[in-house]
Amino acid sequence: MKTGNYLNTQYSVTVEFGKSADYVFSHLINLSGWWPEEFLSEGLGPGVEFILRTGDSHYSKNKVLELVPDERLVWLTTESIRKPDNYDWSGTKMIFELSPKGNDTLLKFTYDGVVPEHELSRLKDICDYCIKISLYNFVESINVTTEVAISRKEVFEIITREVSKWWGGKDLAGNTSRLNDEFIVNHPGAHYSKQKLVELIPEQKVVWLVTESRLDWLENDKAEWTGTKMIFELTGDGDKTEINFRHDGLVPAKECYERVNAGWNMIITDFLYNYIMEGKVAEQLFG
Repeated sequence: MKTGNYLNTQYSVTVEFGKSADYVFSHLINLSGWWPEEFLSEGLGPGVEFILRTGDSHYSKNKVLELVPDERLVWLTTESIRKPDNYDWSGTKMIFELSPKGNDTLLKFTYDGVVPEHELSRLKDICDYCIKISLYNFVESINVTTEVAISRKEVFEIITREVSKWWGGKDLAGNTSRLNDEFIVNHPGAHYSKQKLVELIPEQKVVWLVTESRLDWLENDKAEWTGTKMIFELTGDGDKTEINFRHDGLVPAKECYERVNAGWNMIITDFLYNYIMEGKVAEQLFG
């Protein structure tokens, strides 16, 4: 038990997802997709130990105590340190409980452990962010997957160097292949967006941050894309590659969601797929 300036506390936050429990659970246990720290492990399972860290300053070793598919996940922090002030939250449990609500799913997260007395409010803000924003966006954001019969290296080159062939067309201007490159897609009267390449892992991951946007057909916030991210993750071996695309931050509450969801499904499973497999450039490209 921690003493002195530490408080023993429990803080819970609940969020509703418009997805089935198995869908939510499969995303929940994919910590590398939504947990704000670096996740070091092959995956999660009963008794599995894993590390979470932020650079050299924030570290924890954790052990899965319970894993009931589609229902419950609990891990215990067995070692931890925040170097700037030696904060140690060992003994803390992270508890995730899922329950059905019609066709939707309720997820309750509970932080059960210790926190510095002066950081109680900050703990609540962090928990709310992790569950209500980071996990929620990871689960609910537009997500499209397709598989192609070529290597990850070839797919990576097409996604980073030939964007105008499968998205943007003649209305794309700028550079798309190097970290911090910026490019614009501008379909006058309909769509304008400026993207910055903020993450690039060869043959694995490409992330664009939307820094400016204007969707003229929206009635309310025409800049709904601004601040969202377009994420491409590549998996597979040999001559088979799975492309998982996520428009992070575009959730059902957004006015543009339904139309953009349909658009990305067409772009990824039709335009990009056919360009990769057949070298076919769509006659009409749109964002």
